[in-house]
Amino acid sequence: MPLKQILALAWIVTLTLAAQTEDALRRTFEGRTVRVKIDLPATKDGLDAYWRRDPSTDMQKYSQRMRQYGPALRSGDSVAITTIRVKGKNIEFQLGGGGYGVSGDDTGSVSVPSVPRSNREIELEKQISREPDGDYRDRLKRDLARVRDQREAEERRQRARARELEIIRKQEIANLRMQAGSRINLWFKDGYLKESVPTPQQLMQMLAEWIDFSPMGGQPPARTSTNVTEPPPPPAPPPTNSGNFGTPGRITRGMSVDQVHGILGAPNNAREGKQGDLPTLTETWDQADERIEVLYVGGVVVKYSTSSR
Repeated sequence: MPLKQILALAWIVTLTLAAQTEDALRRTFEGRTVRVKIDLPATKDGLDAYWRRDPSTDMQKYSQRMRQYGPALRSGDSVAITTIRVKGKNIEFQLGGGGYGVSGDDTGSVSVPSVPRSNREIELEKQISREPDGDYRDRLKRDLARVRDQREAEERRQRARARELEIIRKQEIANLRMQAGSRINLWFKDGYLKESVPTPQQLMQMLAEWIDFSPMGGQPPARTSTNVTEPPPPPAPPPTNSGNFGTPGRITRGMSVDQVHGILGAPNNAREGKQGDLPTLTETWDQADERIEVLYVGGVVVKYSTSSR
């Protein structure tokens, strides 16, 4: 067999094996819940990690993304693996949606439409250019100045409205960022992934510094095929205002601070901050063996989590 055909056949085999391994990664990980060991920024850029490099992360880029976007996931958060993608030089390990900023996400920019010259303004300009009488030409110029002032005033109103809309969109995007998850981009040396895509077990070892893959406590066992009809679960008890600790399941995004306090009582700790131009508030409740944390942006809940103390 000619060398060219042998090389082409080897390349086809390599691609086939890589595709099979990527499918195995997806079957193993997508939909599985894991716990993150590091805060992850609220952007699709996520955290860049490098296989067999010291240091394993680019902390300068990581710090910049954390300052610019804030954390979408905090250390100890439990989150679902939503997508695994094997690319030419890296593997995208997407968590809770993969981070805000993918194609189709709103950028928050608002265009300001220009206010065109009116027919009256155009006609006055023509009249002035051909009017021989100086006094009448001066009167036309005053009329033109008034018309232009009206157009410029309308342009200022348009710009002010655009700024208002941009502030509203930025707040909406900040809330969306907190709910869109993040990702870890695992980078390899050139040619590594062409030769060998990691197995699920190898990938777990590579990501062990940032991801805890151990089974989540309290998760229900996987369903098995059965002919017995299971009875419906009992309804959850309604929230109370007793001030005792509640469960995070009672907290939903969009709740106000007062609504959360009505369920969980007064927090043990609260700290204020900023997410871009928006004020944030993080409150925590400490129990004997766990901590509940709720993050508000603009006075409403955008994220809550529990972690072991």
